[in-house]
Amino acid sequence: MPICRHTMHLSAAPAAVHPLLCPVREHDWIEGWRATVLRSASGLAEEGCVFTTPGPDGPDWLWIIAVHQPEHLRFAIHALGSHATLLDLRLGAEGAGTRLDWTYDLVPLTPAGKAFAAGYAARFPVAMALLERRLAHFLATGTMLQTV
Repeated sequence: MPICRHTMHLSAAPAAVHPLLCPVREHDWIEGWRATVLRSASGLAEEGCVFTTPGPDGPDWLWIIAVHQPEHLRFAIHALGSHATLLDLRLGAEGAGTRLDWTYDLVPLTPAGKAFAAGYAARFPVAMALLERRLAHFLATGTMLQTV
């Protein structure tokens, strides 16, 4: 099923970007983000952190941080009754800024998951462009981009 990729080019250094890729810190820069941390020794993103987010049309999605390194993050996401996703993030220096590569590997688990996946690739570029605008705005201003 779909493997979707997007590359962000951000003006801040990787050391400034990495901490924002966290279920708690994303409340600071993603409008409407709601995550509930179920397990984290530090209270923030780390290997083994488990959290949930509301599913767009159903049950919560369960997220597990499998890899948490300065240049690489990997999330396993389970949308109960629908699909599983591996989300891989790679950060690298790009001049004074950051190149942030996103790869979503979505695996439908049910007919509902197949329906979700069918439209995912079409929705992906628009969603990622908005996410990039939000992150770039926060890095530049320290405030959340208001889109509503």
